[in-house]
Amino acid sequence: MTHNLENGFIRDLPEPYTLIRDRHPEWLEHGIQIIPSSITWNAYYPLFNTGIATMLDFAESEPDYGSLHLLLTRAYPESTPILLATFGSGHELDHVELTLGELRDSEFKATTLVISPLEGFSVLEHFMNTVTHLRSPEGCPWDRKQTHASLRSYLMEETFEALEAMDREDMPAVREELGDILLQIALHSVIGNENGEFKISDVISGIDRKIISRHPHVFGDVVVTGEKDVLVNWDKLKREEKEENGKGESSGMLEGIPPILPALSQAQALQQRAARVGFDWPDITPVLAKVLEELEELRTAPGKPEEAEELGDLLFAMVNLVRWYEVDAESALRQANQKFRKRFAFIERRAREMDREMTSMTLEEMDRLWEEAKGLETKSS
Repeated sequence: MTHNLENGFIRDLPEPYTLIRDRHPEWLEHGIQIIPSSITWNAYYPLFNTGIATMLDFAESEPDYGSLHLLLTRAYPESTPILLATFGSGHELDHVELTLGELRDSEFKATTLVISPLEGFSVLEHFMNTVTHLRSPEGCPWDRKQTHASLRSYLMEETFEALEAMDREDMPAVREELGDILLQIALHSVIGNENGEFKISDVISGIDRKIISRHPHVFGDVVVTGEKDVLVNWDKLKREEKEENGKGESSGMLEGIPPILPALSQAQALQQRAARVGFDWPDITPVLAKVLEELEELRTAPGKPEEAEELGDLLFAMVNLVRWYEVDAESALRQANQKFRKRFAFIERRAREMDREMTSMTLEEMDRLWEEAKGLETKSS
């Protein structure tokens, strides 16, 4: 043990601390946390602050490097520097330095593992400090004036940008857009804290508790036989929660689906919710028949008001058909929109190359270019 004078108190710290202090003082910039390794064996994600140097003590159990590597790489990159230390037969401290990626195959029998901290930009606490700074008197005038209401449009915009990136399967963009959504969550949490409403810890603990309570088949002893049982049980637990909060009698199965959702998403969510209690066709045949029925009713509609109503019914029936194909209607239409954008842009570009105004082109000419665009897509795929 080494004795360390800290804030006027004598503290006993393991010898590996002295080793790190001497060899890697930069690891200790924000302190060090000592974690009994036993708390990691049943964890699925590191249960400690990755922005602080971490010392895992194996005194209680022999380390399983394979399992530990799998756990730590869920939060740390493979290149993260680590140090393994143990006491030799003469009680001298022996150690080896390597990267996290090399841990799995290491044969060094350690009693202590020290993990270097992630840079501050990778840690939630650092991010919350940044956002809180923005809202402080020393921060940004724009951020200081924002409210829950003024940020609504930004949350919606960032969500749709993330969905667009997912549709493109552009993972760097998805990562960036999820960060933008996280910024909105952080801003709302800081504003909520300032107003005495809630903190980021309340947001996290609330969803954590909810997820655990609604997955008794994972965290409890409830047995389910498939995805349908999970969804039925989820709705049952939601109703029980509402009854406990005094909202049970006034809430129906379809409550909780926001009316502000885009119409396609809302229609699909309504149909999915109703299907969970058996309000659904037995197979896809009557679903297709319903689409044809709505088309015929549209064809025979006597006037504009009736046509508008029948078009709505037709769209609703089409969403149900999409649901039966297990496709997300909103994503499918966004992809179709993007396809149209690309093909129409091709027609515009080819028209410029031919020194033609699109308004002077015939539909047949534009359709030939459309088919040319389709052919190029087929070749590229």
